[in-house]
This record gives sequence, C-alpha cells and structure tokens, in this order.
Amino acid sequence: MPAIPVTVLGPSGSGKTVYLASLFRRLAIPRPDTGFHVELPPDQSTRLNRIYQQISRPDAWPDPTRRADVSVWEFTCSVRTPRNQIFSPFSIEYLDYSGETLTEPDGQAESGRRVQSRIEESEFLLVLLDGIKILRCFEGDYELVDELVPIFGYMQKARATVHFVITKWDVLAAAGHTVQAVMDCLLRNPDFKNAVAVQLRNTKGTTGVRFLPVSSVGLDFAVPGPDGTMVKKGGFPSPLYVEVPFMAVLLDLFENQLRQMARQATPETQQITHRAQRLSWVRMVKDRIPLVKTYLHTVAATSPVMRLVRDHMADALLTYVETRVAAYGDRVEQDIARLRDRMLNATSEKDALNGLVALFHAKLAEFEAEHPGSRLMEEESSWTTA
Repeated sequence: MPAIPVTVLGPSGSGKTVYLASLFRRLAIPRPDTGFHVELPPDQSTRLNRIYQQISRPDAWPDPTRRADVSVWEFTCSVRTPRNQIFSPFSIEYLDYSGETLTEPDGQAESGRRVQSRIEESEFLLVLLDGIKILRCFEGDYELVDELVPIFGYMQKARATVHFVITKWDVLAAAGHTVQAVMDCLLRNPDFKNAVAVQLRNTKGTTGVRFLPVSSVGLDFAVPGPDGTMVKKGGFPSPLYVEVPFMAVLLDLFENQLRQMARQATPETQQITHRAQRLSWVRMVKDRIPLVKTYLHTVAATSPVMRLVRDHMADALLTYVETRVAAYGDRVEQDIARLRDRMLNATSEKDALNGLVALFHAKLAEFEAEHPGSRLMEEESSWTTA
C-alpha cells in the first residue's frame, strides 16, 4: 500500500517536530494498550530518537527547525502476531518543515515552493495549534489566529481532510479547559470560524473537521514560564493522546466508503458505535448534574416537594448515571480488547489492515465520547450558514 501523504502545518513554535518525535517514541515499541507499533528507516528513527532524548533532558528543548530544512518521516504501521510474524499494511509519510516557510514574507524560497506543492498533493493536513497561544485566546488575545491566516489559504487550495491538533494539552487541561471549550473559543474569532466553515463545506458528507488534543510530554512534565516558553519540572515525559491523530488518518481515509456503506455495517460495528454514543450521552448528563443540584437548592427554599427531590432524587440520579458511565465504559473497553486480540491473530496484511481499521474505529469512538467537540460535522454546525 502506498504511503499516505500528510503535511504537518503550524507556525514556528507550535511543536511540529516535538510532536513527531513523541509519536515515534510512543509507538516505536509495541505496548499492551495499542497492539501495534511503527517502524521508520534507520536514519529517521535515529534522528527522531535524538530529538526525543533532548525533550526528556532537564535543560533545553530541541532547536527549532531551520527554514531551509524540510524533512519527510515515513511511519510504517506494523502488527506483530504471537507467532512472531510482522505485517505492515500501511505507511504515513509526514512532511515537517520550518514554521516560517509559509508564514513569513520571504516564504517563497525553494523550500517554500516544495512545501506548497506537497500541501496540494496531501490527503491530510495536520494543523497544529499551540496550546499556550490558545490559552491567550481565552483572554481575548487571538495572535494565534493571525499567525494561521496564511495557512488557511493553503488549506483551501488543498481540499484535503484537516485535523486541528491542539498541542500542549497538559497546559489547557491544567487550566480546566475541555476540547469543546477550546473549539467554542476559537470559533468566536471570525477568521477561524470562516476558515472552518469553508473546510466543512468543501468536505461535506465526509469526515468533517477534527480537533484533537495531544501532549508531547504528558501531564506535569513542564509548565509555562513567564515568557510563555515551557519550563521542565523534571521526571519522565509521558506522551498523551499523540497516537490519536495517527489513527484518525487511516480511519478517515476510509470514512467516505464507511459512511456510504453504513447500511451494510456489521452488527458488531453498529454495536460499538451505539455504545460509544450512549457513553457520550450519559457522560454529558453526569457533567450537568451539578447544575441540576444548584437549581434544586434554589427552588427547594420555596417548595416542600422540591426539597424532597433535592434530598433524595438528585443523589439517586447521580448514582444511576455514574453506574451507567462505568458500565458503558467497561463494555467499550471490552470491545477494544477483543478487536486488539483479533488483530494480533492476523494471518496476512489484509487481515492486519482490517483489524487495524476496526480497532482504530473503536478507540476513536471511545475518544470522541470522552472529548465532546473533538469532531465537528457540517450538518451539526448551524453557524456555518450564518
């Protein structure tokens, strides 16, 4: 299978190379929670490993990519079976380049033209959004969007599937923000809103636009310094969610066909989707219970009946919802474990690919249930026609 071309876009400092190094480190070794691993050409794996070593050290971060540097990294997804067979059914070819190549006035150099040509050929664009700058957006400072405007132009030319990758998620999570809150904040900016609306119209009926949070270092490894740079606290980095955009590329590549074949979906696929939807719904109810309790406390002051509801039914509802969240979560985990075992028993690359698609579908369904707002579809967005 030919490599899937993916271009990683983002202003300088958004963390493109650091993300790819963390993705390599996370997936270079088969792990029980993934069931697959990646292989790179020796020179590429050595370079990315060195970058990751710099990330894990207690002092400086890796040097920014120089403007003249344009790197291509080929991640081959592989499955090792219990019989020690290795199947490698697909590869993703990432293009990494200096952030200034497209965002600075002199970005029309030779490397800039190479990147522009590649963007137009790409099946996928990963647009990295710097979590530190997103934090400033919540304060009304939309410098991030100003930096992205040149990239929005290339997005329109490419007509590719776009995934917005929210980097430094550890910082946003520590501030109490959710993916939905981040998306809502960004969409309040008219330039960002219009860029997303155009993308949704261009890809109507397909995969929509994803907002995927990642942390290349994990929680509590680094904190923002006074100047906005990340200061390391010590310990070991533990990449968080970095494999999710990788899985989304393969799944979204087939999503058009999957959506067209929805009526012919297997009962197992329908069951997984249904469970994930139910999990998302009960989690939403759980999140809103504090608001219900606040309301009941207010009205209970004037109504004996509402005091009865407050004192007895609210806690019963919370207990019920927590039980349902646990039950649906356990079932989704069981589905994923079963699909992972089936994939590991593949006897051909075709079997391995089919197993990976099923596994990625289940894991992304679980991820979307945990992070409402991580996928935006055109039909869900009434604001696109406003």
